[in-house]
Amino acid sequence: MSNIFIISAPSGCGKTSLVRDISRIYDFLELTISCTTRKMRKGEIDGIDYHFVDQETFKTKINNGEFIEHESVYDNYYGTTYNSIRDIANSGNDAILEIDHKGMIKIKKQIPSAISIYILPPSLEELKNRLIDRGLDTKEVINKRISNAENELKFSRFSDFTIVNDDYDIALNSLKSLILYQKIIQNTTISRLNNRFESC
Repeated sequence: MSNIFIISAPSGCGKTSLVRDISRIYDFLELTISCTTRKMRKGEIDGIDYHFVDQETFKTKINNGEFIEHESVYDNYYGTTYNSIRDIANSGNDAILEIDHKGMIKIKKQIPSAISIYILPPSLEELKNRLIDRGLDTKEVINKRISNAENELKFSRFSDFTIVNDDYDIALNSLKSLILYQKIIQNTTISRLNNRFESC
């Protein structure tokens, strides 16, 4: 039985780096590849970072019911397909998803057993500094992201676990521990069920 791990956070909280590194550490984790209409950034690869599609293609996928969740974020569409999760589960690996709070809530409603982990910044001021330092957005976009983050942080209470990303190494170790703990719980539950069946 495969797990589904949902990693969510406001933009700039480090979820992309955490998901990337945890996927390298645990080979049983496989990252779902979302679809997006946003333009490819320098260094990104289609089919690895995202499936980059135009708006017409994305809307066709919506109409065909291909998405378990999709949202319009900063004038771009993002979405997770059912197949991206199903294919990972069929391979025997655990799926790990990097999505926003709305996607987290939508998936939890449809798959209550999915494990949601919310990444928090140490403060909004630190979050703003990180967004400035990474140099990907204009001042206007950064201010918009900070404004949205104030609201998004409230949704952390709907997640199963939270991690404060103050020190990156500590946050990564916390994520490692949480995921390993869930794997142990699952294996223990399966072992108990197997023992029960064997005793019948």
